[in-house]
Amino acid sequence: MKRFITKSLLVLAVCCCIAVTGCGGQALSTDFSEEAVRQAAEDVISLINTQDREGLRQICTVQMKNALTDDVFDEIFTTIAEGGRFVSIQDMHLSGASDSSSGEDFAVVVAKAEYEIKRFVYTISFTRQMKLAGLYYR
Repeated sequence: MKRFITKSLLVLAVCCCIAVTGCGGQALSTDFSEEAVRQAAEDVISLINTQDREGLRQICTVQMKNALTDDVFDEIFTTIAEGGRFVSIQDMHLSGASDSSSGEDFAVVVAKAEYEIKRFVYTISFTRQMKLAGLYYR
């Protein structure tokens, strides 16, 4: 079962990356407020740290709601908990991306989060409506 969940997370991450990186590395669209994107990314990391699956679902796109099953959340929360107590976000980089098939713009945040035992790098993407459209961590 754990392998299935891990594979599901990998598929989710790959789908998110493919969906949002049509023109990866581009500047953040002027449709986004840099401050709002940074705050939304901090909120996502906070929701993960408090294991608030309902809070995360409320801010997700329909596709992400469907992909983030309880089993996937359990895997995410277990992995992040292995890092120990959350300390801080060390660095945050913002960029833009476009879905080549739909032309939709996304804000993409790469955040380095320090925990007691290890560091995680989150890649979080948002739609113009500030809905969570992608979530990946390593």
